Amino acid sequence: MAVVELVQRNKKLFCVLALFTVAAFWGSGFPITKIVLESGIKPNAMLSMRFMGAFALMYTFLKVKGIEITKEEIKVGLIAGTILFTAFCTQTVGAVYTTASKSAFITGANVVMVPFVYWIMSKEKPKVIVYFTSVLCFTGIGMLSLEKDVSINYGDMLTLACAFFYAFHMVVVGLNMKKCNPLVINCFQMLSAGILGVIGNLTVESGSLIGSSFTNMQIMAMAVLVVFNTFFCYLIQTFVQKYVPPSRVSLILSTEILFGAIFSVLLMGDLITLKIAAGGLLIFISIIIAEMKS
Repeated sequence: MAVVELVQRNKKLFCVLALFTVAAFWGSGFPITKIVLESGIKPNAMLSMRFMGAFALMYTFLKVKGIEITKEEIKVGLIAGTILFTAFCTQTVGAVYTTASKSAFITGANVVMVPFVYWIMSKEKPKVIVYFTSVLCFTGIGMLSLEKDVSINYGDMLTLACAFFYAFHMVVVGLNMKKCNPLVINCFQMLSAGILGVIGNLTVESGSLIGSSFTNMQIMAMAVLVVFNTFFCYLIQTFVQKYVPPSRVSLILSTEILFGAIFSVLLMGDLITLKIAAGGLLIFISIIIAEMKS
């Protein structure tokens, strides 16, 4: 009871700490995904398990809470899930060819891309500051990704595509947030993404998931991705957005890339060179400026 009263009195502080927890879990997802892939699980197999597991948990939560589900929310969720799967797929395949820390930094660039995607979809031109942050951000990406012969690493290129699809996903969900329950959208986007993962595994990966046995490490890693990085994080984010301004939510969640770099060093032993650190810093600064001016 004392804990409940403490949370009530310090609701905003609790929500801010919860958001940092979400950012930390999402940041840890970069090296954990890399670990799962290097253990032999194929990208689509991993995504199908992650999203179908999260859908089962979220759907159970909706039913227990008695939350009404409308056809419009299902439709938006399925569309959003298709975009989300594309983002995760390019990110996951990209993770095979790049480091977890670089994947974290480049993925974070989606924040800077959002105004341009929104411009395309709503015809609302971005502010001048957006162009500045974009130059800053892509300079950082160039420092991270360009090789000595000025070629771009294949994994980094896929991760950059992932950042665009994340931005696209944010705009689509944002435009429908007022008329739909975000929890329901989240539930059915997990279903859509999970089904696409199953299809991808059956067609591209020859059904590698069927009849597979998993090690304890693989089970533990997938459990973290399903329960914490997907179900728990999306649930917490939806809850705290009622009490914390959107600008602050985005600002706190942008620390995901810093947590990603830290966990990549701790879990994967990634080497953060001066070039990578400088590029990552430019991306992070561009995100902070973009969020503060949004």
